Amino acid sequence: MWTPAASMSTFEILFRLTVVVVLSSYLYLKHRQRVRRRSERYKPAEWTGKPIDVTQLKPILEKLRRDYLGARQPSIGVSFHRSLLGLARQTVARLAYFQERESHEQAHAHGR
Repeated sequence: MWTPAASMSTFEILFRLTVVVVLSSYLYLKHRQRVRRRSERYKPAEWTGKPIDVTQLKPILEKLRRDYLGARQPSIGVSFHRSLLGLARQTVARLAYFQERESHEQAHAHGR
């Protein structure tokens, strides 16, 4: 019975094992670097926080306090929703499944 080790010299076996060890070590070191970077990024004890600029929010809040309905964004009307439903209906009707079905039904109806 033939075995791969029988045809390889001792040098080839050691060379291949060395390559496997070197590549495995490289992958392990890269993995450790990634894990260390992640743990350094997420240390809650060192979070300092960032201030926000409220100067842009002040006028909006004042307008909201004075006139709630005026500051509210306009609602989208019923006609908009109906047009969306019509568009969806047209899109679904154009799908190949429904086109085939329609042509089969027409052929069946004309065949009688």
